Amino acid sequence: MATASSVLAERFWPAVPEHIWDGIREEFTLPPVSQLEAHFQAVGDPEAMRRAVGVFIGEGTFCPGFQLKDGLFHEPVLRLFDQAMSLKIPHNVFAAWMVSPLPGPASSRSRPVDILGSMTLLQSSLVAFGDKYRPVEKSS
Repeated sequence: MATASSVLAERFWPAVPEHIWDGIREEFTLPPVSQLEAHFQAVGDPEAMRRAVGVFIGEGTFCPGFQLKDGLFHEPVLRLFDQAMSLKIPHNVFAAWMVSPLPGPASSRSRPVDILGSMTLLQSSLVAFGDKYRPVEKSS
């Protein structure tokens, strides 16, 4: 039986609220994965989709537009996504992190998507985020 202190120690990935998806859709687009697959087929790079950030909303899979620049994948986003996968941060949570202000002084609370030139800061912020929210593994 779980004690009160062990119950309090449990953490879970935050749920992604609908307004985050609405914001991504409005600011960057949020096309279905099939649309992005067709795009990369048309530009002759069908293998590119293996690196795509896909998010799962309802019954569909979508691709946040912030990962694209000039119709191709934006490498800094993909590097951060690779790091998120190695940290076991879920796709949806990573996408929400990309458009959420980073912790810090209120005057400098930039979103990762806005400061992709600051990879060292973003990589350390992603690690800290993962450490803060990664669910606690239960020992048997």
